[in-house]
Amino acid sequence: MEKKKIFIVEDDLMLLEAIQDILLEHGYNCQGCSYPENAIQMIEEYRPDLVILDYMLPDWNGGELCSAIRAIDDFEYMPIIITSAYAKILLSLSEYGCDAILEKPFAISELIQLIQVLLSTKRSDSGLLPKIKTLIKSAIPGI
Repeated sequence: MEKKKIFIVEDDLMLLEAIQDILLEHGYNCQGCSYPENAIQMIEEYRPDLVILDYMLPDWNGGELCSAIRAIDDFEYMPIIITSAYAKILLSLSEYGCDAILEKPFAISELIQLIQVLLSTKRSDSGLLPKIKTLIKSAIPGI
């Protein structure tokens, strides 16, 4: 069985490396970046099975990046997790189209279990996705 690929966008380099090491130990292939402006192109090239985004990133927030990823062809149903240390904004994050929200700090077991669930669950189309995708593409140049 081919290893699942996970892409991580996290501006804290120590945390990025720690998450990558943990996921590698659990049998996943990983790639990551710390700059959201590089993430879209890297995600398109890497073609991950799941993406983990930090919410507080330089220039973009993880929610905006999540919406931009959802607008890429063939990435509509890829599971996306947003992590945040800011409990006040957690409830609004689902509006960006993420599949799960994980509050920092989180337990390794919690992260691994969430990844396993999301990778084993097939996401379905609500019928709104093509409309939302068109709106996002018109709002964000270069996608």
